[in-house]
Amino acid sequence: MVKSPMKKDVYRKNFEERKDWYQKAQKDSFRLKYHIQPPMGWLNDSNGLCQKDGVYHIYFQYCPFYPELGSIFWGHMTTKDFLHYEEHEPALYSDTKWDCNGPYSGSAYQENGMIYFFYTGNVRYEGDYNYVTDGREQNTILVTSEDGFAFSGKQLLMKNEDYPADMSRHVRDPQVFRENGRYFMIQGARSIQDEGSILLFESEDLIHWSYKLRFQPGKPFGYMWECPNYLKIGERKFLFTCPQGVPRDDYEFANVYQCGWFSLDYDFKGEDYRLGEFHSLDRGFDFYAPQVFQDEAGRWILLGWMAIPDSGYEEPTLAGGWIHALTIPRELYVNEAGLLCQRPLKELEGLRKTAVKGTLREGLNRETSPCFELKLLMDKAAGEFELKLRESAALAYRDGVLRLDVTGCGSGRTVRRLKVEELWKLQIFSDTSSLEIFVNDGADVFTTRVYDSMEDLRISLEAAELLGDWEYYSFE
Repeated sequence: MVKSPMKKDVYRKNFEERKDWYQKAQKDSFRLKYHIQPPMGWLNDSNGLCQKDGVYHIYFQYCPFYPELGSIFWGHMTTKDFLHYEEHEPALYSDTKWDCNGPYSGSAYQENGMIYFFYTGNVRYEGDYNYVTDGREQNTILVTSEDGFAFSGKQLLMKNEDYPADMSRHVRDPQVFRENGRYFMIQGARSIQDEGSILLFESEDLIHWSYKLRFQPGKPFGYMWECPNYLKIGERKFLFTCPQGVPRDDYEFANVYQCGWFSLDYDFKGEDYRLGEFHSLDRGFDFYAPQVFQDEAGRWILLGWMAIPDSGYEEPTLAGGWIHALTIPRELYVNEAGLLCQRPLKELEGLRKTAVKGTLREGLNRETSPCFELKLLMDKAAGEFELKLRESAALAYRDGVLRLDVTGCGSGRTVRRLKVEELWKLQIFSDTSSLEIFVNDGADVFTTRVYDSMEDLRISLEAAELLGDWEYYSFE
C-alpha cells in the first residue's frame, strides 16, 4: 500500500482549519526579517529556481502542517528585487500515484519561453522495508509552465528500472542543462554497494533519457550524493553535491552531512572526465542542499537550505509553529586563485537603513539591533582578535584558525573552525535568528542559526593590532 495523494482542495481545507497556526507562526519573535521562511510549518530544499520576465520564482520543499501531517508540497514565493517577497499557494502537490508521498526536489530549465520543471516523485510503500534497496519509488517527473504559476499535467519520464542496475532506491534531485547541442540531466545517487555518485543522462528532446555515465572520485566518498548542481562560469565547470557518510573531523567535515563542490574537466562527449578536489561550500552549522541558477543578467545565484538533516539541534521556532529557512541569495564567482566563491547578492544593499564607519585602530564597540551588516576591511593580514556579535556569539582568530563559537545561543550548536593563512576581510549578515559570515570575499562562509534574547545587543572587537576600517549598516 502507498499513501493517498493530496490534491489542492484537500490542502486548502487543511489550511483553513489551521489559520490560527498560521497567525501564530507570523507572530513568532524568531521570524526572520529578510530571509525566505515557511509561512508556517516546515521548509527544506530550494527547488525550481528561475527568473521569468523579470520575476524570480523560488520554490521550496514545504510541509505547512508539520508536525501534524507529513505531506510535502512545492511552496512558492516570488520577488523582483530579493528585498520584497510575495507568498503564493503551493505550486506542486502529491496528487498522482507517481508522487503520492510528495513532489521532492527538482530544478527548472528554460527554453523558447517555456519553463520545464524536473523533479523526483517520492513513493514510499507501507510495510516491512529497508527503504534503501526496496520499498520506495523515485520517479523522475516533468511539468511545464509558461509563467511559473500555471502548470501542465505531470509526465513520468523515468522510474527505478530506468536507472543503472546497481543503484539503490535512492536516485533523486534532477537538474537539466544543455551542452554541445544536447540535453543532459544529473541526479544524485546511492549504489547498492553504498557508494555515492552523480548520474549523467542525455536526451535529444527533454522527454526520452538514456544513461551515459556517473561522476565519482577514484575512492568512495560517502554512501549517498544528494542535490547535484552543474554550473559553468567562463570556461570553468563545477559540480555541487551533498555527500552523506563522509567521516567527520573538526575542520573539513564537521557536520553530520557535507556540502561542497568539485571542479569538473569534461567535454560532455566521451566518457573521460576528471573531478578536482572537494571543497566545502559552508563551514557553519546550517547549510545544505543548495541550488544554483542563472538569472536574466547572467549571474549564477545560489540559495541554500539554512539547516542540515539529522543534525540533532534543538529548534526553538517549533514552539512558534514553523521551522527552517533559506539563506540569503549569493552570487557565485571564481577568484584569482581559481576557487569558486560566494558573495551576498548586490540587491541586499537595499536593506541598509543607516551607516556608521570607523577605523579598526580606534576599535569597535556599539549597540546593535538584531538585523545588521558588518564589514571588517583589513589593510594587511589580520593578527589575533576576538569579535563579539550580538549576545553570545563570537568570532576569534588565532594561530591561523578562525573560530566561530555560538555555544551560548546555538541550541546545541557549539564551535566551528576554519584554517585561514591570511585573513583580510569579513562581511557579516545578522538577522533575528541567523548569522551568515563571509570570509575573504566569500572564499569561505559560516552559516548558522542563533537564538538569543535580541535585547541590549552589542558588537565589540578586541585586537592587539588590527589596521583597516569597519562599516556597520543597520537594517532597522
